[in-house]
Amino acid sequence: MTVCQSCDSSSAVCVINGVPQGSVLRPVLFIVYINDICEVVPSGVTVKLFADDAKLYSVFGNTLAPDCLQNCLTAISDWSNHWQLTLSPTKCSVLHVMPAGVSCTNISFPYHIDNVALPVVDFVTDLGVTYDNKLKFQPHIDRIVSKAALHAKLILKCFQSRDLGLLSRAF
Repeated sequence: MTVCQSCDSSSAVCVINGVPQGSVLRPVLFIVYINDICEVVPSGVTVKLFADDAKLYSVFGNTLAPDCLQNCLTAISDWSNHWQLTLSPTKCSVLHVMPAGVSCTNISFPYHIDNVALPVVDFVTDLGVTYDNKLKFQPHIDRIVSKAALHAKLILKCFQSRDLGLLSRAF
């Protein structure tokens, strides 16, 4: 691409697809590209988009059944195939969120994307925060405490001094 000396714009270039790696336009164009995905989502299912992630959820009750969520997954899969945007079903999972006193062992609806079964999990990590199917953060707290304990053991192993001030600063 050459820059015209007499004006402020670049010369026109035919682009078949893609955006250069690291371009500041990349996130904006991606959002414009996928923004209409929300239009294929049926009523009763909510979709939340953040960068290249999408979260789908629905509250099942008397009027809505689990197959509505599967229909949504199928519609999104069809949409992504139409627009040549590859989904990664291996990065997807199903989390059944239930109230504290209710067990979710009797839920067995098999969700899938492009004939790939989605695993049902007891907890997920989203944007660096881990929570379980009761929306409790105990898995996140456990991971942080475990990591801190490993760091503390490493510091104790590396320092001969047992001066609490020094060890606290090192930690």
